[in-house]
Amino acid sequence: MAEPRPEGRSGTGAGRARSSVAIDGRVARGARTRYSIVEATIDLIESGNPRPTSRQVAAAAGVSVRLVFHHFDDVEMLYLDAVELQSSRTRSLIGIIPPHGPVGLRVAAICHQRRQLFEAIAPVLTAALARTGNRYDLLADRRALLRHQLVVGLRPEILSRGPSAPVLLESLDVAAGWQSWTSLRVEARRSADEAEQVMAYTIIGLLH
Repeated sequence: MAEPRPEGRSGTGAGRARSSVAIDGRVARGARTRYSIVEATIDLIESGNPRPTSRQVAAAAGVSVRLVFHHFDDVEMLYLDAVELQSSRTRSLIGIIPPHGPVGLRVAAICHQRRQLFEAIAPVLTAALARTGNRYDLLADRRALLRHQLVVGLRPEILSRGPSAPVLLESLDVAAGWQSWTSLRVEARRSADEAEQVMAYTIIGLLH
């Protein structure tokens, strides 16, 4: 005859497993909801609404306004997550250009990649900067990659300047950066094609 199990111990392991599964399920659902809220924010901004309200975001994500603020302390934090998500989506647009071949072709490749990146992130980044008051360096990780692209892709031309190489690199970084692109596209009202041409012309000028 089987010995009876002590009271209260039967199924303890199974109960813990069920509890763990339930917790994991809630975490996964929460992550999906958070993602859908951020994605809805991006979609609204890219569709022409640079300052969507929490109610509009909730409606687009198919959740309640209360749930939006359950996942985000405020709208500012939501915008920061939107920039982070959009940045991750555009990471593949920037590649390292080999430092050989005609410099004109290398510069053209660099400028075209930057055009693709800046145009892709512009709506969300501009909206986030306006919402956060420029209090965050929203392009920190991307800026490091863009600078590295210049260092590698234009290494022969930069090193040829000897002691002036650091100054040249800083100049190239500014000429091919987000602020320069925004100035051309927003303030000077240039088309993306024109802005790309101006950027390439400026870089070639700095290299000669």
